[in-house]
Amino acid sequence: MEVEGGLDSPVKSEVLVRARDWKDLAELLSFSSRRGLKVHVMGEGGHHIGEKLKCDVAVSMRELRGIQEISPEDLFVTVYSGTRFQDLLEKLRKDGLIIPFHYEGTTGGFASTNLPSYASFFHGYPRDWLLGAEVITGLGERITTGSKTTKFSSGYKIWKALSGSLGKLGIYVSLTIRLIPLPESMSVVEIDPEKLDSILKRRPWGVTLVRRERWRAFAVFAGPSKYVQRVTEGLREVDPITCEGERVTSIMTPRGMELTYVSSLNAECITSYYGTGYSRLFNGESPRTLRSKGLVAIGEKGCDRECLPEPTKSFLMLKNALDPYNVFV
Repeated sequence: MEVEGGLDSPVKSEVLVRARDWKDLAELLSFSSRRGLKVHVMGEGGHHIGEKLKCDVAVSMRELRGIQEISPEDLFVTVYSGTRFQDLLEKLRKDGLIIPFHYEGTTGGFASTNLPSYASFFHGYPRDWLLGAEVITGLGERITTGSKTTKFSSGYKIWKALSGSLGKLGIYVSLTIRLIPLPESMSVVEIDPEKLDSILKRRPWGVTLVRRERWRAFAVFAGPSKYVQRVTEGLREVDPITCEGERVTSIMTPRGMELTYVSSLNAECITSYYGTGYSRLFNGESPRTLRSKGLVAIGEKGCDRECLPEPTKSFLMLKNALDPYNVFV
């Protein structure tokens, strides 16, 4: 496999390896587990979550890309994890299909970070759209898990367990993802945050609330043109405002209570995905300070230390089963 000089930041590694197929990954992980090496998996490197870290080997998945199968009849796509998610969406759109998420990175990163998006109120998280995957464990074992249909229910859902684990439990080689037909019409409209309950009765795909100087709210409606026109009547179609910042901290709350928990917090900008339990603070208080207030906080970007919460008991059990030598960091 192709080996280059190491990375410097936010991941510092001795070498960078570009994997070409599952055999490269299996060989690398088997070797690393025997030698006690630490491995970090990455796609494009643009969505590193947590503190800066050191490892022996950084693994780039960008060479492992391409669509393996698209089924318009059974509504699924199987794709290599190094494929850019936006490239996948563009191909699906040409075939009249969609995965209702936005992510700037690889498809493996889309699954591994498990971040919500504009339609998560109605469509859930990326984990909810994963039907199966081909996975390499910390021992270098190749596991094919899941199915190509939503009716699969037997065995451990390893492909879902890896979603949100930031590559610390295993490597996605390829993923099978559920699809839906591309809506005939889609519209983003600005709504009154005080009238949120009445808007929710119209069944939007999602509602995003953003605070700079004040709270503003944006709803996404999709479906047949006549339906979208009817439910958005009297509402102004807009491009939603977005937040940016050198430091980004996410807050996990009970679903539907996002504003109750984050409205009083200090930050230059706040984004809340209503009904998902997920909010982002841009250039706000540190995760450590937020945890002292009883909040569940994750340092997404620009965090130097104590960025991630303590691992749960279930995560540690999975770590012991899939990566007993603690190869992945």
